[in-house]
Amino acid sequence: MVSLMSALCFRGPSPVLGGQAPKNNCVTAQCHSGMLKTKHIHPAAEPCDTCHQAVSTPHPDKQEAEKKQAKGKKKAKGTDKKKGKNFKLTESVLKLCYQCHAEFGTMKSLHPPVKDGMCTTCHDPHDSAQPKLLARPVKDLCLSCHSAKTNHKYVHLPTAQGDCTSCHNPHQSANARLLVKDGAELCFPCHSDMQDKIKKKVVHHALDAGCTSCHDPHGSASKKFLVAGGAAVCFPCHAEIESKLTASAKSSHAPIKSEQGCASCHSPHASDEPKLLLKAGKNLCLDCHKDLIKKAQTVFHGPVRDGCTPCHDPHGAPNEKLLIKPYSAEFYVTYNDNEFPLCFSCHNRDLLRFPTTSYATGFRDGDKNLHFLHVNRKDRGKRCKACHMVHASENPKLIADRVPFGKWNLPLKFVKTENGGGCSPGCHKPYAYDRKNPAKGAPPAADKAKPKKKK
Repeated sequence: MVSLMSALCFRGPSPVLGGQAPKNNCVTAQCHSGMLKTKHIHPAAEPCDTCHQAVSTPHPDKQEAEKKQAKGKKKAKGTDKKKGKNFKLTESVLKLCYQCHAEFGTMKSLHPPVKDGMCTTCHDPHDSAQPKLLARPVKDLCLSCHSAKTNHKYVHLPTAQGDCTSCHNPHQSANARLLVKDGAELCFPCHSDMQDKIKKKVVHHALDAGCTSCHDPHGSASKKFLVAGGAAVCFPCHAEIESKLTASAKSSHAPIKSEQGCASCHSPHASDEPKLLLKAGKNLCLDCHKDLIKKAQTVFHGPVRDGCTPCHDPHGAPNEKLLIKPYSAEFYVTYNDNEFPLCFSCHNRDLLRFPTTSYATGFRDGDKNLHFLHVNRKDRGKRCKACHMVHASENPKLIADRVPFGKWNLPLKFVKTENGGGCSPGCHKPYAYDRKNPAKGAPPAADKAKPKKKK
């Protein structure tokens, strides 16, 4: 620093020019005429011998220059053909810069040009039209090395505008990739709404590694700068879901294949619901499946109350309709103990095993098991949906008003009583049942009470 100050304060004959005062200023119409003319001038550039010294005298060697000019060669710029350059830097570039500027290399990340002492790769040592004596505008300067950063369909605004130093320190940083802040803290100054979002009960674990776990901070072929489109952005962490969809799924949930992918049902950042769901339970499913449950259907199947997933896999399944276990689509089913595995994930199979029972089912006339009667027929065994709705119903026990039978919507006309009930369906004559006092096939009480229509 002392030598630098001495050079800056020198007003007599220049010691670096062989003890002779220069005959002309360095910046003249004949020499270095383009220097020190722009908006930002390096203070150390005046006088020149702050950084430069002669290795031979005189400088410039006019005689040698005239000889070369006479031979039709380019005008010499401080170069002697025999002796080489007749001026040089007083120190290496890095040491010269560190005489005034604090030394770098004390932090985790160091920009390679800084590490290699290539300060003049980015800065003009004399003058520049750019702030901080940059050799070019920031965008052009950075892209001269990092040209691929803008080659995307969707480009992050700071990248597109060349504001690279919003996120990166150009010299050194305590963080990886020369970032000015670590993890999500880098993104919050612009994306301030995210600070409130991640205060919710369940936060995506991907945020532990920062936003770049899912987003490319420069640009991407996908919207929102996602590193991959749709569900593909999730699969690197959720490989079991990808495997389920590609290996064994006979049916897959349509939203997964959409542009929005998993974010159709899950919040990618945080949620107050388990599994980062956008809404609780059935309310999420009914956003898309709007006609599945009618307004009048107030009796819900237990799995629907619990959010549909007891019966359906929300991603993909080896069965139709995303069912976690098989369920026959046929109206008539010959029963055995392997049938209806989906229903008997929750229900007790005893309700179909015994012709008489006092405990296995409430659908009995005395102890006569009417579930057994409907299902255990070799030629006309019925599946559960022959009488029950699977999601919701207007009637107790999820009994349907009508069930599809070919092209006919077969009416059931179910009536519930205190100890049983009855039906007058299109498939058989009216029957009633009573758990305490066997009805012996009498019509349902509600039917008896109805007045006959006048002819």
